[in-house]
Amino acid sequence: MTPRQGSTVSGYSYQWSLFADWCAAADVEALPASPITLAQFLDENPAGDAVQLRRVSAINRTHLHAGQPAPGRVTSIRIALDSARSDRTIRHAKQYQVIAAGLPTSGSTAALFGRRDAVLLVLTGAGLSHRAIAGLDRTDITIDGDSVWIGGRHRVDIAPNDTTGVEPATIWDRWHTVLQFSERYPSTTLLAEHLQRNTFPDMAGLPQRRGPVAVPIDRWGHLPLPVTAMTAAEVGAVIARHRTGVSPLHTPRRPIIRPSDGTDRSDPIVPEPVSAELDSGYYRSGVEARRRAHTALADVPDMVDEVEDRIEQLLERTLQLLDSSDSGGST
Repeated sequence: MTPRQGSTVSGYSYQWSLFADWCAAADVEALPASPITLAQFLDENPAGDAVQLRRVSAINRTHLHAGQPAPGRVTSIRIALDSARSDRTIRHAKQYQVIAAGLPTSGSTAALFGRRDAVLLVLTGAGLSHRAIAGLDRTDITIDGDSVWIGGRHRVDIAPNDTTGVEPATIWDRWHTVLQFSERYPSTTLLAEHLQRNTFPDMAGLPQRRGPVAVPIDRWGHLPLPVTAMTAAEVGAVIARHRTGVSPLHTPRRPIIRPSDGTDRSDPIVPEPVSAELDSGYYRSGVEARRRAHTALADVPDMVDEVEDRIEQLLERTLQLLDSSDSGGST
């Protein structure tokens, strides 16, 4: 063994000992170590690129000698990064699709918000950012069977989920029908009437026109004219409200009742009010319980997202470090 080789081996031993000690203190496995563990180690022990690459080489070398996969291989980091993103997307897709499936689609002003918000939830679950959703155009979305294809620069396929039973094509078609109807008949009253009875005319043959997917709605169900897009912050606020279970109540419009004029049009059915004997503190207790639960749990989704964002950032930084090095064989 030459003096230089001996110095290299000694340096590897020191770097490995540093890593092993850090793992012991952090209560994580040093051998085998995951790419995420390696990324966290490099983040919490800052140094120049040359030193960090020597550390990665030492950790890889020890793993290979022990017959374990090297956590610092570029391929390993890429797989871990893709896996983290994929797992997160799958979990969010299921969570948001369950919420979307429970939103109203006809009968009241809330149904107008329900149709729009269901689309925003499905798009978010597919991995699109709030900024991407705010900038999405109707012409970017096409239906393929029960699936939805997001074209343009996104190129995302949203397929039906057997677990949730949600059909993305149906979710999109409901909101797209509202957008087309409002464009052709810009009347809030007429929109509310068709929404109440779910009797929209067939508009499948109409030409596809450009326009935002995420459109703001005021509390009375008015869409802006001309149509404008929601901001990324507004999209994020809608998603956050649904995720925490505190979506706002919407002011219902008065029932549309037409006088009998001998035509074939049927009047909307207005259900008879039902009274119930409730304790005087019933509503107050329910509101207080809901407020306590919201206060206790509101930060949980954000905390989980912050952890996942942090892991993704660490993996990205480690990948950039390795990609910037020409010594791919040594790591």
